[in-house]
Amino acid sequence: MSLDISKKIEESYVSLFGKNSDIKIKAPGRINILGEHTDYNNGFVMPSAIDKAIYFSIGKREDSKICISALDLENYYEAEDINQLESKTKDWSNHLIGVILEIKKLGFTFDNGVNICFGGDIPNGAGLSSSAAVEAGISFGLNEIFGFNLDLLQLAKIAQATEHNYVGVKCGIMDMYASLFSRKNQVIRLDCESLTHDYIPADFEKHTFILVNSAVKHNLADTEYNVRRNQCQKGVEVLNKEFGKINTLRDANFEQLEQIKAEIDPITYNRCKYILDEKERVMLASEALKQHDFEKLGEIMNQTHEGLSKMYEVSCKELDFLASEALKIEGVLGSRMMGGGFGGCTLNLIKKEAEADFKEKITSAYQHKFGIIPEIYTANLSEGVHKIA
Repeated sequence: MSLDISKKIEESYVSLFGKNSDIKIKAPGRINILGEHTDYNNGFVMPSAIDKAIYFSIGKREDSKICISALDLENYYEAEDINQLESKTKDWSNHLIGVILEIKKLGFTFDNGVNICFGGDIPNGAGLSSSAAVEAGISFGLNEIFGFNLDLLQLAKIAQATEHNYVGVKCGIMDMYASLFSRKNQVIRLDCESLTHDYIPADFEKHTFILVNSAVKHNLADTEYNVRRNQCQKGVEVLNKEFGKINTLRDANFEQLEQIKAEIDPITYNRCKYILDEKERVMLASEALKQHDFEKLGEIMNQTHEGLSKMYEVSCKELDFLASEALKIEGVLGSRMMGGGFGGCTLNLIKKEAEADFKEKITSAYQHKFGIIPEIYTANLSEGVHKIA
């Protein structure tokens, strides 16, 4: 399927611009296996790129124009001078224009204009980071054909700055980092403080991840995200006052949290306790993967869902139902909500032979309970952004 999409993108490029592209790029979406809401607490996360991606055909022009065709959106952008770009309010083109503007901030100029065609098979609204894939992919492609010699971390920071400055989303760096740094059959353990990572071998020969999209997004999502950040910060302030040198929950331990329990309200305590628990779970999950202990990994995922639902309170009835119902199905080892919460997907670790049975039973149960047929995707671990033939 990926070859078909890439071929379609290239055919559109040739049709629009009358010649072959200079470079073709595959930029994957991602899942996050463990480490939810830990990124803004400078903790650890465990993402991986998956086999759903955005594909690009990119080529230099003789003049200074920039032309972008977004196939999935059936939309087209054009500007006369790549070095004189301006972003538009809430426009899809900002995901690409912003990358160019951020590259220019580093002191680079574009000697030529550029033609871009892109599209892909990352489902919208499923929490698989299609926008980060667009930004990671275009930054990688421009870096290649213009020879800027930026490293992958610089490209990830450019993509993140694009989200902050032009898209208007104050996201962490995990999504674009995973899209750029992932390797096939390995999982990244990213340290969100130092922005360094380890690769954890991940032999998923007999197991797979399946995403079940609840098809709901409750309005609480954006406001409650900021509330959670503030609650964590409240805990940090008390911890720092008591012990010093605690800038984020990354720096705290369970013993310290227990000592200040009487000084903070129970909700703030729960938020902080969840983050400390999740920090520990990422380490335990890393060891489980190294030992090929998928049952243990599944148990840890279940604990994370319980924590997100009861301690951090970012789940919802639909996600709780999907997670609990999944565990009733033969061959399911773990199930948890993935992402910011209040809707979106559950991530399910299952034995490969159970895949068809799982899809049928979870669809039936969810439709019976909520009247919604969920979209279901198999997510195979994949390598990060790369050139394709």
